[in-house]
Amino acid sequence: MSSSIHTTPQLNELQRSGTGRKLRIAAIGGRGVPSSYSGIERIWECMFDYFVQLGHEVTVYCRPQVEKQPNLNFRGMRQVYLPAPGGRKLETVTHSVLAMLHAVRYGDANGQPFDVISMHALAPNIALPIAKMCGVPVVSHVHGLDHRREKWKGIGSHVIMLGEKLMVRMADRVAVVSNELTEYYKKEYNLPTYHLPNGVVLVDDTFEPHKPTLEKFGLTIGNYVTSICRLVPEKRIHDTIAAYRKVNTKFPFVIVGDGSSTPEYLTTIKNLAKDDPRVIFTGHQSGEALNTLFRSAGLYVTASELEGWPTSLVECVDCEVPAVTSSIPPHMELMSAINGYDLHFPVGDVERLADRIQYALSNIAHVWQLAVGGRAHVRTHYAWPQLALKMEKLYSQVASEHSQR
Repeated sequence: MSSSIHTTPQLNELQRSGTGRKLRIAAIGGRGVPSSYSGIERIWECMFDYFVQLGHEVTVYCRPQVEKQPNLNFRGMRQVYLPAPGGRKLETVTHSVLAMLHAVRYGDANGQPFDVISMHALAPNIALPIAKMCGVPVVSHVHGLDHRREKWKGIGSHVIMLGEKLMVRMADRVAVVSNELTEYYKKEYNLPTYHLPNGVVLVDDTFEPHKPTLEKFGLTIGNYVTSICRLVPEKRIHDTIAAYRKVNTKFPFVIVGDGSSTPEYLTTIKNLAKDDPRVIFTGHQSGEALNTLFRSAGLYVTASELEGWPTSLVECVDCEVPAVTSSIPPHMELMSAINGYDLHFPVGDVERLADRIQYALSNIAHVWQLAVGGRAHVRTHYAWPQLALKMEKLYSQVASEHSQR
């Protein structure tokens, strides 16, 4: 989940120059725009908003399950809605295949062939042979190793692995969001990749909290701890709840997120918290409510065991909200660059997690210093539109190589 209330700022004139060549780009693999669910869609909103500002034509393939009343144009991006049959388990693959067939057959709004197809996530790459046969170059973006996620165990992980193997063989370029993924593809496939982490839209300091949201959940600014994520097993909310029971504080622990995809896990964590009145489940939040819950927190906690690139954590750091994090490589790639950062803990270590939360709540001056240093680091290295311009350079290189061939 993302605090995606902010719209992308306009490019300045220097940035707007871009690479010069105007491209026709198709985006396949996500649910569509506008963003209403997860990270990929939020990335599309930002990345392709800048591409449009640079003069490129962008077509985003959308699923009708996500947007019931399509506008057919979102921030200059053309929306094409195609069916996504097969239910939750198959819709990503079926929609990606249909989108790829449409893209190579019909091209852009004027019937011109696409210069580049932008694929996102692993499973959609099952459609990549279609692009290969039709001679359309593809840049595949890997946001995480989905075959390791709990919900895709069994046949789902085999389908995702097939997509990964096709991507390794056929994609013109593979872009990954973290150093851990760079090392994975080097070790497993001897595949060179492009390290292009996803950016964040920098927040401004003119923040007015949505008071009805705070009142609804009985919260006051700076006086609660939060976790904001999808409520799935690999986020290990159960660890954070167990740890919080050991923390001596009256602050509420606010869990923001949707658990509809894993109802059994949602029941488990609610049962774990049922006798602790400090634990509050808000369910899915968006817009002003989500932004308020994010930016008004005194402390953010992520116990996750699996991430591609933790966009919500990057946004949290940009908001100057202190963060306690599990010490998985993507988290440490971000946080270890913050001078003196010591609020991390080994995955699954509930005692150490409780200790770090207690320490953070008891050492305000030190934690505030970390928050200030973290914001400076994010603004230097992980801000849109700088990262969008790097992506545009990669796309232009792929299109140029293809045209020369």
